[in-house]
Amino acid sequence: MSDLKKVLLVELSVFERMTPLASGYLQAYATTDSVIRSEYRFERYTTVARTPRAEIIRNLIGAAADVYAFSCYVWNMGLVRSVVAAVRQARPHAQIILGGPQVMSQGGRYLSRTDEQTAICNGEGEITFSQYLLALTDSDAHARLHEVDGLSFYRDGELVTTPKQARISSLDDIPSPFLTGVFDSAYSIAILETNRGCPYHCGFCFWGAATNDRVHRFDEERVRAEIKWVAKNEILFLFIADANWGMLSRDVDISRHITNCAQDHGAPNVVYFSAAKNKPKAVTEITGIFQDANLIASQPVSLQTLEPTSLDLISRSNIKLSAFAAIQEDLREKRISSYIELIWPLPGETLDSFKRGVGTLCENEAQTVIAYPHLLLNNTPIYHHSDAMGILTRPAGGDIAEARIVIGTREVSVAEFTEGMYYFYAFHALHNPSSLRTVIRHLVKQSGMRYQDVFSAFAEFLREQGPDDPILAYIERSVEDADYYDVNNYGLFIHSVLHEHRELFTEHVRRFAQSQDWWDDDKVRALFEIDFLNRPYMYSNTPMDVPAEGFQELRLLDLGPRSYTVQVPAEHLPELSDAIRIDTIPADGTFTVDHKRLQYPFMPTQSRDHSGSYCHGMIEKVGNVMPLWQPAGQSVR
Repeated sequence: MSDLKKVLLVELSVFERMTPLASGYLQAYATTDSVIRSEYRFERYTTVARTPRAEIIRNLIGAAADVYAFSCYVWNMGLVRSVVAAVRQARPHAQIILGGPQVMSQGGRYLSRTDEQTAICNGEGEITFSQYLLALTDSDAHARLHEVDGLSFYRDGELVTTPKQARISSLDDIPSPFLTGVFDSAYSIAILETNRGCPYHCGFCFWGAATNDRVHRFDEERVRAEIKWVAKNEILFLFIADANWGMLSRDVDISRHITNCAQDHGAPNVVYFSAAKNKPKAVTEITGIFQDANLIASQPVSLQTLEPTSLDLISRSNIKLSAFAAIQEDLREKRISSYIELIWPLPGETLDSFKRGVGTLCENEAQTVIAYPHLLLNNTPIYHHSDAMGILTRPAGGDIAEARIVIGTREVSVAEFTEGMYYFYAFHALHNPSSLRTVIRHLVKQSGMRYQDVFSAFAEFLREQGPDDPILAYIERSVEDADYYDVNNYGLFIHSVLHEHRELFTEHVRRFAQSQDWWDDDKVRALFEIDFLNRPYMYSNTPMDVPAEGFQELRLLDLGPRSYTVQVPAEHLPELSDAIRIDTIPADGTFTVDHKRLQYPFMPTQSRDHSGSYCHGMIEKVGNVMPLWQPAGQSVR
C-alpha cells in the first residue's frame, strides 16, 4: 500500500459535514480502472472554507500527496489559489489539477507558464480525471497529457488546451459513492444528484451553457437506493442538486420515496431543492408531499425578473402572471408557503422596473420575495458580453471567495443600484414578515396606491434615521461592504428587525405609518393594529409585543404566554379575512391570535451565522410561523 501514489481530493465547502459529492464521483469512477487501482490510493480532505487558512495549508502539506485535486467554485476560489500556491512551494514535484465551474475554460487566468505540473479540467470531471491519472503513470507523462481530452496546462511556455471531453450520457457508468462504500455515515448533509444538465440558457448561469440542452438521468432504482442509504444513515439534511426538480415526471414519485424513507428511518428531516422553472403544478405537488411529511414547507419560484426586456437579454421565459397568481392562491388555500427568487440587477432591468416587478408580485399574492445579488460568474453568456452590457462589478466575500457582484449595467447606475438595495431591505422588513400587510393591501385596493410607492417611502424613512440607529446601520454596512453576498446577511436582518431590535423596529413602523397622509383614516388605524398582532416571531422565546399606547380601534382582551385574545369590530372583519387566512369568523369578532407555531428558541450560545441561516430559512417559509387566528376558546391546531 505504501508504494502506491496518493491522490488527495480536496473540497473546501460552505457547510460543515456535507458529503463531498464531486470527490466521491471522481474516486468511484477512477477506481473502476484496474491500472488506477494498482497505482493509486485515494484520500479526501473536506473542510469548510472558513477554516483557518494556515490549518488547511498545514493539513494539505502534511498529507504528502502525489496528486492534489481541488474543486473550485466562486465561494472558495480565493482560498484555493492561496492554498495551491503554498502546496506548490512545499511540494514542487506534486501534480495539481483544478476542476469546477470557476476554472473551466480559464487556463490563461489560473495557470502559470512556470508551472507545468498544474492542470485544469474543462467540463465533467470523471472521465478526464481518470485519463489524467492514467497519463501520469506513463514514463512520458507530459506527452501523454496531450492525449487527454478536456485539459488545459502549460508546456514550454505555451498554454495547451485539448479538445472537449464528451459528456457522459450513461451516468450509471459512474458508480454511486453512497452505495459502493466511498462515503461513510459521518455526515449531516447529503447532496443527491438524480440527473445532470439544464435545458435552459439563462444568461447569468453556466449550467445550461455547459450541458448543451441535454439532461441525462441516473437510473431511478439507483437514486431510490441512495435515498434509502441517506435515511438509514440518519443524515438530517438532503440537498437535491438537480437544476430543475420537478421537471421530470418521476420527480414526484421520487419525492414520495424520500418521505417514505424519512418516515421509516427518521431522516432526512429537511429537504432543499431548486424548483423546475416552468413546471409550477408539479412543484406545488412536490412541495405538498414534503410539507405533509414535515420535511419542507416552502415552494421556491425562481423568476429572477419580471421585466420583458431583461428576460429577452438573458434568454429566459417565465410562467404567465395569471398562472402565477392562480398558483399562489392554490398554495394559500393549502397553507403552503412559497418564496420568489429575483436577481438585482440583471441587464435590461431598470430601477423602476425592479420596483414595479416587486409590486406586481405583491399584487399577485407573493408571500416572500428575495432579491439575490447578481454574481458575474465565469463562462456565462453575460460574462462573455459584459462590456456590451455595461457590467460594473465589485469584489465580495473577502479573500476566501472570488466573487464579483454586479453593481451597474447599461440601464442601472451605481447610485440606482444602491437605491435598489435600500428598497429591497425596506421591502424585506415590511412585506416579508407582513409588517403592514393588511394596511398596504387596503390602500392598494381602495385608493389605487402602488405597493412599490409604500416600500420606497419606507426605504426613505429608514435612511432618515440617525447614524446611531442599529437597523439603518445594518443596511448601510451591508450595502457599503457588499455583505449581502452572504445569504445569511438577509437572515440576520430579519433576526434584527423581528428579534434583536424588534421593539425599535415596531416603533419605526408606527412612526412611519403616522407620518403618511393615509394615517388619518380610521380604517387604516384599525388595520395597523391587526398587523401589529399578526407580525410573526422567528423564535419561540422572543418577548411578545405589547402596544405601548393600547389599541384605539380593537380591544385587547388578554395577553397569553404566546397569544393574544382580541375583539375586532365587525366593520373591519372583511379586510381581516381578505388579508389573513381565517377558517371561521366568530360572530362577536373575538379571536385568539396564537403565535406558538414551529419556531425554535433563540440560543445566545449559537453563532450569528447560525442565527442568520435559521432566520433566512424561516422567512422563506414564513407561513409556518404566521399566527393562527381562531375564534376565542377554540383549540388551536
